[in-house]
Amino acid sequence: MAIMKKWLDLFLVFFLLGSLGSQGISAADPQQYNQLYVANTEALCDGYSNCFFNDSPDLPESIALIKAIDYARDNSLTDTIINVLSPYEINSHAVLVDYPVTIIGKNGGWISTFNSNCSRPMFVLSAQATLRDVYLTDGICSTPSRDLIHVNSASPVVIEHSTFENGQTAVSYQSSAGQLTLQFNHINNNQFAVNSLNANQNAQLLLVANNIIANGTSTQVSCTDNSLVDHNFWGAGVLPSQSAPGCGADDDKRLDAPIVTETTGVAGRLFSLTSTFPANDFYGFKASSPNPVSLYAVNHGDSIPFITDAGGVYHCSNYFDVFLPPETSPAEVTLSFSYRDTYDCAAIIQSAAYCGSGDQTKFPLLWYDPKTRVTDKWDKTGDNPQSSVGSIFAGQQTTCRTASNTIEVIVDNNGRPDQLNDLFFTPFVIGYEQAGLLSFNATPATNAINLNWSTITEFNTLSFYISRSTTSDGTYEKISGDIEAAGGPASGSSYSYTDSTAVAGQTYFYKLVILNSDESIQQMAGPVSALLQPLTTLTNTATITRTPTRTTTPTRTPIYRSPTPFRTATSAFRTASPEDPTLALPTVPSTPDGEQTPDLTSTSQGTPTQTATASRTPTPTVSGTPNAGVLGKTDRYTGQNPVPFFLGGIAVLGLIGLFDFYLHRKH
Repeated sequence: MAIMKKWLDLFLVFFLLGSLGSQGISAADPQQYNQLYVANTEALCDGYSNCFFNDSPDLPESIALIKAIDYARDNSLTDTIINVLSPYEINSHAVLVDYPVTIIGKNGGWISTFNSNCSRPMFVLSAQATLRDVYLTDGICSTPSRDLIHVNSASPVVIEHSTFENGQTAVSYQSSAGQLTLQFNHINNNQFAVNSLNANQNAQLLLVANNIIANGTSTQVSCTDNSLVDHNFWGAGVLPSQSAPGCGADDDKRLDAPIVTETTGVAGRLFSLTSTFPANDFYGFKASSPNPVSLYAVNHGDSIPFITDAGGVYHCSNYFDVFLPPETSPAEVTLSFSYRDTYDCAAIIQSAAYCGSGDQTKFPLLWYDPKTRVTDKWDKTGDNPQSSVGSIFAGQQTTCRTASNTIEVIVDNNGRPDQLNDLFFTPFVIGYEQAGLLSFNATPATNAINLNWSTITEFNTLSFYISRSTTSDGTYEKISGDIEAAGGPASGSSYSYTDSTAVAGQTYFYKLVILNSDESIQQMAGPVSALLQPLTTLTNTATITRTPTRTTTPTRTPIYRSPTPFRTATSAFRTASPEDPTLALPTVPSTPDGEQTPDLTSTSQGTPTQTATASRTPTPTVSGTPNAGVLGKTDRYTGQNPVPFFLGGIAVLGLIGLFDFYLHRKH
């Protein structure tokens, strides 16, 4: 019976341990068999399984990275990931990557060299490989500098989200190699950025969404015909055709502003879109498509693309370039951009001048067309393009979602921006590049007509003036002097002008002309109209009574006022319901709150009393720091802490004790 009892105890222990293990209770997350680590010293490997460290002799087999690659080969590992615990140094020998692995830099990704022998490249990739999150520099080598990477693999190689600085040639693409993709890298201050010696027509160099700047001479990239080098930033004012001659670069498909640098590489991503937005945004950007499709997006932060031609805007989001991969044509894509939740952005964007108007032609999601120039500088996506050649096109469906501080646009081929012409070139930003006009109206007064208008922002605004005509579509003549703008990029003001030359009995039509800082016409509002009625003559009617006193009763006909106001929204600030953030904002009512409706009710004395009801459209108090930097990114991953192992052990011992007590009682 004692032997049977011991067997039952052992069985119970194994059963409970297996049961607890199946529920995820363990001392620590198990080390994945294909996760390897490398470090400079043995001490830095503490806490890591399968960790390899450098030895002191200057030999290839002393390099921890080579040890890890050999281990993966010897154990036939697949999908092997080698994590480099930086700062990490290699000796004078090159790291030969001759087995399929992914090398990822950790702790900043810094990899350098400590040896003065600079005759060999730092990495030689001769198998299918991915190099990511690495900051690679050649250390003390300067005369000469070392080549950083040689690629001679017949299989695809991807180098991404990495920084390469201070080398001789950052990446040398050797003859007879397979496809090489370089994306989202910061390649800076090398003697040469990319040198392609590969003339194999079955291979291709894809160079996309990189900062390639200040690398030696004006020619930074040398390549054969079988290359794609579009959508890179080559330096301020530098054209791809200058920096990568012979590579088939399209000067219009360039990034005209630097991409924001991250710890390693730059803020660019290649998204695989689905029918719903992803849970996390990318610096305030999201996208979706009813059909699975890939889409590139790069974040320029506060750097303005094409500022010479497109001008600047008061921006409330990061500047983005969004583009499709070559030969991609989805049915449609929806782009969503977030704006800053600050008084100078959220309050103004949600005002009646923009999203609060309910009119998508005023929603301040802006785009610029550097290729065909259908835009007049930065134009709104919901409005038709404003250049003379662009006015024949419709805008795209644009929606303000004020509950989430986002603006969305659907990009298809039924308007502009579209996929065929624009979504291979186009930068986007949320902001305003001109005055935000809240109201403009004309009101008749005694022997004059008063013109009143108000703004909420006056970015790039110099002055205003009034023009007049006797017909709505007639010739307008300037009747006022230039009225200096009193607002600023994040504030507006109120203005008035009296037309004292108006003739009674005549209807007049007025336009408000707003001038840019360079004195060019920024926009025209109106026309609004007003009729100045002639005054009637007072008539004294004598009534004879028994009293010798003559009493007269004056009859007065009031001035009739018939203003035709400029249509404005009913409120300076309008937000969507938080319970239903997907609803579009309501359309502006046909009779705005700013219209005065005279109430001509006579009193007992016969004198008409005029009561006007008007709403006030407040100008918000603006505070905060304009352009407060880029929106932070939220595409991060979180881990899950394991249940401590000792709790499982206590539970097992307790159950064994109860079972043992039960057997003793039974016998």
